[in-house]
Amino acid sequence: MNFPKRIFAACVGDIMHLAWTGVEYATHVEEHKNCTDCKCTPLFQQKKTERQWIFEVFDAMGKVPAGIMSGNNLWVGSWSTCRKIDVVKNAQGQKWKGQYCLATIDAYERDNPLVYFGNMMSGAPDRHCYEENARNITDDGSCFELFPVLKFGLCMPNTCTNHDVKRMLDLAVRATEAAVGTQSVCNIDVECRAESYSDALSSNGLALFALYFLISTIVLIGFGTCYDLLILTKHPEGIEDDPAYNHWFVKFILAFSLYTNGDEILTSKKNEKEINSLHGVRFLSMCWIILGHTYYYIGTSLTTDNLVPTLINFPKQFHTQIIVQAPLAVDSFFFLSGMLAAYSMFKRFLKVDKLPPLGPYNPKTWFFYYVKRYTRITPTYAVVMLFDVTLFTYISNGPFWRPIERQGCRIAWWTNFIYLNNFLLQDQECCMGWTWYLANDMQFNVVLLPILVIVFCKWGEKAGLGTSIGFIALSSLIRLVITQVNGYPPAPLLTAKLQIVHQLNDYWNDVYVRPYIRCTPFIIGILVGYYLCAWTSKDQKDLKIKFERKTVMYCWCASTVLGLYSVFGLYWFAKTGDISKPWEILYTLFGTPAYSLAIGWVVFACTTGNAGPVETVLSWRFYVPFSKTTFCAYLLHPIMLQIYNLSRPQPFHFTTFTQMLRYTVEAVFSSYIVAFFFTVAFEKPFNKIDEMLLNTKKAMGEVQENGKATEMLPLKRAADRDSD
Repeated sequence: MNFPKRIFAACVGDIMHLAWTGVEYATHVEEHKNCTDCKCTPLFQQKKTERQWIFEVFDAMGKVPAGIMSGNNLWVGSWSTCRKIDVVKNAQGQKWKGQYCLATIDAYERDNPLVYFGNMMSGAPDRHCYEENARNITDDGSCFELFPVLKFGLCMPNTCTNHDVKRMLDLAVRATEAAVGTQSVCNIDVECRAESYSDALSSNGLALFALYFLISTIVLIGFGTCYDLLILTKHPEGIEDDPAYNHWFVKFILAFSLYTNGDEILTSKKNEKEINSLHGVRFLSMCWIILGHTYYYIGTSLTTDNLVPTLINFPKQFHTQIIVQAPLAVDSFFFLSGMLAAYSMFKRFLKVDKLPPLGPYNPKTWFFYYVKRYTRITPTYAVVMLFDVTLFTYISNGPFWRPIERQGCRIAWWTNFIYLNNFLLQDQECCMGWTWYLANDMQFNVVLLPILVIVFCKWGEKAGLGTSIGFIALSSLIRLVITQVNGYPPAPLLTAKLQIVHQLNDYWNDVYVRPYIRCTPFIIGILVGYYLCAWTSKDQKDLKIKFERKTVMYCWCASTVLGLYSVFGLYWFAKTGDISKPWEILYTLFGTPAYSLAIGWVVFACTTGNAGPVETVLSWRFYVPFSKTTFCAYLLHPIMLQIYNLSRPQPFHFTTFTQMLRYTVEAVFSSYIVAFFFTVAFEKPFNKIDEMLLNTKKAMGEVQENGKATEMLPLKRAADRDSD
C-alpha cells in the first residue's frame, strides 16, 4: 500500500481541531447528564452550542441518495451549508472556515460501472460465460474515466488544499481496499471550491486584461452612442460631406454606437437583394443545434442523478430522434456557407461579358477573399475565447462548478486562430471544442471553393457537376472505410446500448471533425449557388425560375422522403442498438447527402418561388434579428449551457421530453440575449473597423452602390460567420 506524502500542517491542525471539538461535545453531553443543579444547565448548554458547528460540517458531507441502483453516483451534500461555517477556533481569534470539496473516484476499466446498468456496450456482467470472444479478457490497468464510480462532497477546512484532501482520501481508500482484499479505485481527483473568486480574479493577469477590455468597450459604446444621438441625429443632412465626420477617429467611435448597431440588428424589413427565407433556415437550424446541445451538455456535465437510465431510455422514443440527430443541423450551415459564397463568385464571374481583372484564375482574387473572411470572423472569435477562459471562469460557483475550459486553452489556443483545431493537438486539449465547425468551414473555403469555382468557370457545367459528384462520392467512401475498419456507428447517434458514448473520443477525432468527411453539404451548397446563377438571365433582377407543377411536386416529395430518412432512418438502431450490415452501409453512404439534398431543395425552391407557404414561413420577419446574431449565438450558447449546468446547487433529474423542450427554449432565449450584446459591442464594431482598414471590395472589383455592396453580400457576410 502506498501511503500519501505529508499533508500541510495547517490542514492537519484544523482536522484535529474538528475531531477534538467532537470529543469535547460528547464529553459535555455526558457531564450534563450528571447535572442536578439547574444553575449548571446554562453553562453546559453554552458549551454545547459553541460546538454545535461540528454537526453542520457532517451535515454538509455527501450522503447516500435515492436511486443508487439506477446509477445515481452524485453524493454531493450541501455546498451552501459548508460555506456558512465560520467559527473562532482559538484565543488568537483564528477561524475554522468551511470549504466545499468535490471528490471524483474512478474505477479500473475491468470494473466498468456501466455494465451493471442494462445490456449496454460492455454486455452483461456474465457475458464471459457464453461469449467465445469474451473469455480471455485482458486487464491493461487503465482507468474508466468516462463515468466516475462516485462523486462525493466533503466539507473541509479552508486551510486544506486539493492535494491535502486527495492524500487523505487516498489513504482512506487504500486502507479500505487492503482490509477487503481488493483494488478497484484507480484514481481520485479532488477539486475544492474557492471561498471567493475576487481574490483569484485579481491574481489572474489575463482575467484583469479581459475585465479592463470589457470596461473600455463599454466606455467606447457610451461615447459612440452619445455622439451618434447628440450630434449626428441632429444634423442628418450633409453630415457625410463634413471632413470632421470622415476622420478615422470619429468613424472608429461611431463603430461602437449602440443606437446604430442595435437598429441595424433589430430592423426586420425584408430586403429584395437578399434571400429572406435563409433567415428562417439559419435561426431554426441554430435552435435545432441548441436543442441537441442542451441534451448533450446535460449528459457530459455529469450533474444528472439518473444519467444512465436517461441515456438508455431516451433514444427508444421515436420523437426523440429529433434531438439525438441534431448534429445534422450543422450541415445546414455548411450548405448555406457554400451556397452563398459560390453564388457571390458565380454572379461576378459568369454573368459578365468579360471577366474582371481579378477573375477566378487570379491568385489575388482568392487572397483578398481569404483575408476578408479571416478578419471578419476572427476578432469576435478571439474575444469570446478570451472571456471564456477568464471572466466566465468566475461568473458562478457551486458544488459542480469548474472552468468552462478545464485547461484554460493554454496549449491549443493558437490552433483555433489558424483554423486547424480539428487536426492539431486534439489529444492534448480541445479549446472551445464546438468551434471545429469554423475550422472545417474555413478549410472548405480555402480548398474546395476555388477548385469548384475554377472548374465551373473554365470547363463548364458538366465538368463542374462531375467533379462535385466525385468529391461527394469520395467523401462518403472514406467515411464508410473509416467507420467499418474501426467499428464506428453510421452516425454520431446515441443508442440504447450507448455505443457512441464508449467511442466518442475516437469517433470525434476520426470522423466527426474531419473536413474530408463533412464536406458534402458544402459541395451541394456550391451546386445550388451555381444553378441559381446559371438558370437565371444576366439582367434578371430576381432569382425566380418557373418549373412545371409536376416537377415541383416530385422534388418536394423526394426532399421530404430524404429529410425523413436522414433524421429517422436509424430509429431502430437507436432503439435497440442493433443494425443490419446493409442498412448500416446504406446510411453511412447516403445519410448525410440525403439531408443536404433535402435542405438544398428547400432553399432552392424558396429562392426561385416554388415553395409556396414554406417560403412564407421561412421568410417571416421575426427571424431576421435572430439571424443577424446567429454567429455570436453559436459561439456563446455552449458556454451558457455549461454555466447553467455547472451552477446547479443540486443534481439535475431528467424527466420528460417536454422538460427538455422547456430548457431548450430557455437556452435559446438566454443565448440570443447575450449574443445580441456581443454583436453590438464586438462583432458589429469589428466589422466596421475591418471595412475601414481592409477595403478589399474595390480591389476585387465589386459593384458599389451608395457605399454598400449590392447583390447578396449582406447575406453572404452573415453566412461567412454562420456556424454549428
